[in-house]
Amino acid sequence: MPEPVTPLRADHAFVLQLQESRGRPETCRAGRVEHLKSGEATRFTTTAELWDFVDRVLTATTGRREQTNQLAGDRAAPE
Repeated sequence: MPEPVTPLRADHAFVLQLQESRGRPETCRAGRVEHLKSGEATRFTTTAELWDFVDRVLTATTGRREQTNQLAGDRAAPE
């Protein structure tokens, strides 16, 4: 029996715009990210900068870091 799906929280929603890459699409590492609830946005040139922004915004808006712990596995991906 499948586990119930946990609803996604609206205050954890981001818009991600990726810069066009001349290489393969999976090599794109630059772009812009915006947190929908706060309107805070930044440009990034590495995936580390992207995840640092997401972590900082979620920590500031929730007062907790535990929500971003789920992203830790994604951060381990090579640049």
